Amino acid sequence: MYSIMIVDDEKTIRSHFSRIVDFNGLGFGISAVAKNGRDALEQLAQKPVDLIFLDVCMPVLDGLGFLKALSESVEAEKLPYVVMLSGYSDFGYAREALRYGVKDYLVKPVDEEEVERLLIKLKESLDRRASRETGSQIGRQAELVMKLFHSGNGSRKELQDFLVLHCVAISPGQEGAGRMDTVRQALEEKMPGGKEAFLRNRGSVFSYLLARGTLDEYQRSSMLFCRHIAYHLKQRGWVCAVSVDEQLFRREEGTFRSQYDAGLYRIMTEVFWGTDLVISEDAAARTEQAGEERRLKNEAFYMNEIRQAMAERDADRLAAVWQEMDREIAQKRLDVVNLQEINYRIYYLLLDILAEEQTECRDLSPVDMRDSQYFPRKDVWRTEIWRQISMVFSQVLEEGRRRTGDVGEKAVAYVGGHFRESITLKDVAEACYVNAAYLGRCFQKATGMSFRQYLTGLRIEEAKRLLLQTDKRVYEIAEEVGFAESKYFVMKFTESAGCTPAEYRKQDLQK
Repeated sequence: MYSIMIVDDEKTIRSHFSRIVDFNGLGFGISAVAKNGRDALEQLAQKPVDLIFLDVCMPVLDGLGFLKALSESVEAEKLPYVVMLSGYSDFGYAREALRYGVKDYLVKPVDEEEVERLLIKLKESLDRRASRETGSQIGRQAELVMKLFHSGNGSRKELQDFLVLHCVAISPGQEGAGRMDTVRQALEEKMPGGKEAFLRNRGSVFSYLLARGTLDEYQRSSMLFCRHIAYHLKQRGWVCAVSVDEQLFRREEGTFRSQYDAGLYRIMTEVFWGTDLVISEDAAARTEQAGEERRLKNEAFYMNEIRQAMAERDADRLAAVWQEMDREIAQKRLDVVNLQEINYRIYYLLLDILAEEQTECRDLSPVDMRDSQYFPRKDVWRTEIWRQISMVFSQVLEEGRRRTGDVGEKAVAYVGGHFRESITLKDVAEACYVNAAYLGRCFQKATGMSFRQYLTGLRIEEAKRLLLQTDKRVYEIAEEVGFAESKYFVMKFTESAGCTPAEYRKQDLQK
């Protein structure tokens, strides 16, 4: 609201000028009246105004005398705007008044519509001047803030009457808002001080310095101011969350940057979990919990389960462990710092899995919420993490299908050369550089039977050969073909051949 002084020796003008138009509706308020130029100067010395309606002809000190005195006592950039009033069309006065920077000239009786048009034009000019003045002041303070940010320490006393506004870009609206620089442009249209108030931008977050006095027009409520900004951005095609850190410059403990980041991360956490586009400091503060409560209790288990499910090509197991992990994340309501750590652990786990499988996935990249162009809320984050896990799983499956035949043949060849030894499926898997469960499926596909069945069959066939071609004892043959106990050998031989080893040898001798 801009203040107006009426300077006129006519009492009726001073009393009734406010009734001519709706000054308040146009952003003005009449705060003082004076009966001559000297009276006006005395009042202005106590309380400056933004706009003066000044009569030309007055006793004691007329309009031109007042303008001369005013210009000599007030710095040019701080002079109020002046509109001359006259009861007759004296253009000589008007020309003289222009030397002192008078903005316009009205002839009495003034026309209501003419005054309204003039006030609209003057308010635009006053707004621009106020923005320049605010920008100049806030620009100096913004430089001080960034020095604190980079140096880490320093006094914040000079900044105690300032706040920091954070704007988090979530997505373009339905029509799309185009480039990210349009967010900044839209913000600076509404930020007092414009581009001079800009502090920094990282990823989806834009931060600005805000004078605490700015909130006076919004019932001293940062929430109302944030709603105003969020609505303006929405009109420009952006969905953004907005919050104000009111206490940053009133804290003295710790380094400035750590407290700046901590406040921002609290806000980002609330944006991640919430649905409101205006985040209060109280809501952001509630996201802070004890360190142990903010961490996944079963994180190591989840990571191992993902690895095992990938190795065994088990899609159901993979989906189940992700759902369980997602549930615990939601239950703990993790902050963005811990979520970011999980993002990178999953990313490096997937890289390890791809390396173990001797393949790669070029589209795989870490999800960094701090650097994302649009800040991901919970549903978007969940979808993206699962997309990456699924993408790697598909790559593992594809690589597995390509290599299944080779692995099966290699395993069969290995068993054929080592069946006389005490070997297990795990031993063969290690020799083939694959997971045991995966090898079991490859072996089944290559031979039509399980590893154990195939191994036992080889041993029994070799035992038959030895029974017929040597005179070795049964227990000696059992040991030679890989059976640890002769009793177990006899049982498996009988199941396979339909007779004991001794009977098998005797039948051949009787032929």
